[in-house]
Amino acid sequence: MAVYRHIHIDYWQDGFVLDLTPEEKYFYIYLMTNSKTSQCGIYELHRRIIETETGYNRETVEKLLNRFGEYEKIVYCEETQEIFLKNWIKHNKVVSPKVKKCIEKELSNIKSKELINLFLNECDRYGYSIDTSNINFDMGIDSVSIPTSIVDDSLEYDYGEKEKEKQKEKENDSKYVDEDKKYFNESLNNI
Repeated sequence: MAVYRHIHIDYWQDGFVLDLTPEEKYFYIYLMTNSKTSQCGIYELHRRIIETETGYNRETVEKLLNRFGEYEKIVYCEETQEIFLKNWIKHNKVVSPKVKKCIEKELSNIKSKELINLFLNECDRYGYSIDTSNINFDMGIDSVSIPTSIVDDSLEYDYGEKEKEKQKEKENDSKYVDEDKKYFNESLNNI
């Protein structure tokens, strides 16, 4: 998988982000782009690493983690020191087979069963199916995967649609070229 993360340009105009302090904006971007992030949005992140990479002291890190927990943007598991970015899946689609495989592999390495459960609930909410057969835990899920429902068409980022539109335009253009050639040939024959 890629070793980079996309930040959408509308991040700065998001209603939630507009109300954040500069310190909180920086911290939120850090949570989405640090070197520990994963494709599923759940990853191990020790406080000491946050302190080192952001330059914040322990007290500030604690304050920011608690604040984003209160904002319901993250869930931080104290026991395993893993973090779950709750809106991750909203902005990072899970439709590619390669992405699904990567996520399924990552889920098998996550220690916090609570975070896995939260992630699977988010997948269900957005209509993504994830194979949970390789995950060793018992949460009362009695099927091999989360049921697939129709992916919400109102999602802001619909990857692949632009390519389909371009292909249709090319087909339409070639149809017009063929018709023009046919008309030209007929005109020559008539002359």
